[in-house]
Amino acid sequence: MNKQLKIMLTVSMLAGFLGGCVTGTKMGAPTTGMSSDEYQSLLRLDPQNTLGSNWDAVRDTPGYFLIDNQGEPTVSVVDYHKGETIKKIQMGETGNHHIFVIPGARYAFSSQRYEKDLIWVIDLITHEVVDTFHLSMGGKKVIAPLHIGFAYTQPLAVVGNILDKKNGYLSFINTATRKPSHIVELGCPGARDAMFTLDDSKVFATCQQKPKGVSIVEDQSRKEIKVIPIKGGRTGGMTPDGKYFMVGASKAIVFIDTATNEITKTIKVPGGGGNFTCLPDGSKCYGGLRKDNSVAVIDMAKLELIKVIKTGPDGNRLYLNSANPRYGLFANESGKSEQVSVIDTQDDVKIKDIITGLGPHNVAFDPTGKFALVTTKKENVATLIDTSSENPADWDVITTDIAAGIQNNGVRWVPTPAAIKAAMAN
Repeated sequence: MNKQLKIMLTVSMLAGFLGGCVTGTKMGAPTTGMSSDEYQSLLRLDPQNTLGSNWDAVRDTPGYFLIDNQGEPTVSVVDYHKGETIKKIQMGETGNHHIFVIPGARYAFSSQRYEKDLIWVIDLITHEVVDTFHLSMGGKKVIAPLHIGFAYTQPLAVVGNILDKKNGYLSFINTATRKPSHIVELGCPGARDAMFTLDDSKVFATCQQKPKGVSIVEDQSRKEIKVIPIKGGRTGGMTPDGKYFMVGASKAIVFIDTATNEITKTIKVPGGGGNFTCLPDGSKCYGGLRKDNSVAVIDMAKLELIKVIKTGPDGNRLYLNSANPRYGLFANESGKSEQVSVIDTQDDVKIKDIITGLGPHNVAFDPTGKFALVTTKKENVATLIDTSSENPADWDVITTDIAAGIQNNGVRWVPTPAAIKAAMAN
């Protein structure tokens, strides 16, 4: 290969990485001592607090949905082609809130919502809990580690302590050993959404408890380097290019420059505090406006509010169709709501509402984009939706009786055990 071609390929790969594109395709668990290249070759399938999910790599791969049933305690394994739960994984104790697929799709974490520090490890080949671990260490008690963010260049993850009103802790987890390694004390309490910058040099974490704000932690030193007070700060999200960390605050969306650690801009919005989703190309981001029952559309080139789309009670988060991100389902998660909204992200309009079970909380699409599963936290069932039509006005419910449990919250798509074993064998 000539020198010029090598340079072109290197620049191309770097541009893809900095744009939030992760091209990993390999299935298998992270291992101790693996190189950065080896780690980045692992398949990413977790969209919640991690950028760059590679759905193209699994477009034709058979899979299931996993539902965390927080109050039961089980995880439902759902065959969406049959429209039924085929197994319930026994978790041992309650509190399991969100499924997070570890890069490589060999294992998954289930995070904790109650006032405990327990994290579960699920084997995605056996569909059994193969380990649990506690995050408290060194005299620091962790409460409710809820949202897990994965590193991009190394086998590492971080999680906060959302319910602690006095302390802020950021726990580092080694995803190769699947054990906690370190706790950093933060200058604001109740860490909620923790995310790495794309080069893994820093972690930005929102603090949900008062005084609210954002804590910035340096990865190498494992020390907090700054706290930014933000009125009503609650949710956080990283833009696909890694340039900004977004914060859902009180009647505002705040943009923090991840290079300078300074607030670049604050956009006024009605309501606030919902979660973020950005289009894959980074041109627009969508922020839930819970108290306004709507979603804000942000022009990311100008950092300006384009419009506000009315959705439904407690507008929380947009979930994009994995096969066609022009359309998505927006969760209106009020305990009194029974609807998700179909959103067109090209024209930025609501196309229709779809009636689900009570309290729609989380949504996941399969890689083909033909099925979506909606968890409904106020019922013991979940809702399966047919999203196969190219016309989203035709999207409709298949069944609202997918066997789940009370407080079913998190949902993720994962490959079938056979698909994982076949991929690892190759």
